[in-house]
Amino acid sequence: MTHADHYQSLERMYLAGPINQVFKPRIVVWKENAEIEIEVKPSYFHSAGAVHGAVYFKMLDDAAFFAANSIEVDYFVLTQSFTTHLYRP
Repeated sequence: MTHADHYQSLERMYLAGPINQVFKPRIVVWKENAEIEIEVKPSYFHSAGAVHGAVYFKMLDDAAFFAANSIEVDYFVLTQSFTTHLYRP
C-alpha cells in the first residue's frame, strides 16, 4: 500500500463513522497531518450562543488521531488522554 492509499483509507474510514453523519465533516490526511472541517450550525451552540466545547474537542481529537495514524501503518494509534482548556469563546 502506498502512502497515498493509506491516507485515503484513513479518510474513508473517518467519513464512514456514524457520528460523522451528524457533523458531515471534510477530511484530508497527509504525512503527520490531518485537516478536518465542518460547517458550524446553530444546533452545535450551547445556551450562551457559542459553539459547544464538545464540538471543538471532537474535531481536535479526530485530527490528532488521524495525523498520528498517518505515520503508523501496522497498528492503530489510539487517544489515551486529551485535555482541552477553553478560556472563552
